[in-house]
Amino acid sequence: MPAETLDLRRVTTADWRAVRHLRLAALADLPMAYCERWSDAAALDDEAWRSRAARGAEGGDSFQVMAFDGARPVATATSYVDDAGAHLVSVHVAPDRRGAGLLERLVDAVVGWASGQGAEVLLLEVHEQNHRARAAYRRLGFTETGSRRPYPLDPAADELEMALRLPAA
Repeated sequence: MPAETLDLRRVTTADWRAVRHLRLAALADLPMAYCERWSDAAALDDEAWRSRAARGAEGGDSFQVMAFDGARPVATATSYVDDAGAHLVSVHVAPDRRGAGLLERLVDAVVGWASGQGAEVLLLEVHEQNHRARAAYRRLGFTETGSRRPYPLDPAADELEMALRLPAA
């Protein structure tokens, strides 16, 4: 199914099961892409997942967008804003949906939200060995800033910062 036929929208608090489903799928699919272990996330209770969904929903302190194929959640991205700018985190596209433009739609939604928050730059961190993600973000206009920090789950590896200048709101 082409990405444009999927329902792409901001999460609601009622989407907490979909938030849990995609997070666990993401952690199982590519553990190095996230600063959380599958076992830790799987151990969270329902209230913790409700809280995560509420943070990304309207009125929360961040923005989370998800793509649905009917009732099945197939992609997600989250953003929050701080003094450095907007941050793109927790991006996941189901393996069977990759390569169809869905990542671009997720990032476009985040860019729109972040610009509306007054952010001038969208930052992300990507594991140095996640070459596929780095290439995908470069295709979307992100550039590596040269900043790096140790990956929290394996300090022998680094996360690289990438940035995208945002249009004025």
